[in-house]
Amino acid sequence: MAQAVEQAEDGTSVVARVVALLRAFAEGGESLSIKDLAGQLALAPSTVHRLLDQLVAAGLVERTPGRRYRVSGEFSRIGALAARKAGVLRLARPVIQEVARETDETCMLGMLLPQTLTMMFVDKAASARPLPYAVRMHRARSLLWGATGLCLLAWLGPSAVERVLRRGEPSPLDGRSPPDGAALADRLARIRRRGYALTRGEQTREAVGMAAPVFGASRQIVGDLCLTLPQSRFSAADEERFARLLTQRAAALSRMNGYQPAPPARG
Repeated sequence: MAQAVEQAEDGTSVVARVVALLRAFAEGGESLSIKDLAGQLALAPSTVHRLLDQLVAAGLVERTPGRRYRVSGEFSRIGALAARKAGVLRLARPVIQEVARETDETCMLGMLLPQTLTMMFVDKAASARPLPYAVRMHRARSLLWGATGLCLLAWLGPSAVERVLRRGEPSPLDGRSPPDGAALADRLARIRRRGYALTRGEQTREAVGMAAPVFGASRQIVGDLCLTLPQSRFSAADEERFARLLTQRAAALSRMNGYQPAPPARG
């Protein structure tokens, strides 16, 4: 009886179909329709609709306007947690610890969640000097506010930046509106020129954030190496020293992760 429940009419397990649906979302665009999924997976639209209803109820998929669907923040969070056992997360642990020792400040690894265009902190190495504020781990955060999000956004393409800006996510501290497109583009260009992001009091009051990009084998940004500390412990001399250390260690982590710079263009 139990086995019969687990099998679809064509013998394919329900679990296999759910996995196929989730894979389609992970590898597809920002959102998909029932028609898109039915055609891609060779399933009846009614079957896709039923499975999507179950995934929505489980909090792994959410409905969007226009009768479309996309993965939820919870799906991305679970994926990032599972990835702790492999890839850049495993490689990053000693790097994070080394930066925390050398700066005597808290160092973290931020990871881009590409499906939702958000980020989260997935690992942290504390220093001997405690933080006077809490850092929420494994929670999706906006890319529009704070050094860690802006660093990721600076190395994403224009279409991704436009999508993030179109959401209009307000400041998490005072609710102010995000900058307009021109102001944001100028800010991101400055981040790219100097190779790191620096913010004060954007995600947490009286906190300084610094972040340098980490890239993968595809030459796409996958995360960033971050420092957070109270403004009372931060000086101009610290910025130069911390920025040099962060960018060097982030570049080393990128190389360990398979990143190779693009060859120079031939004239």
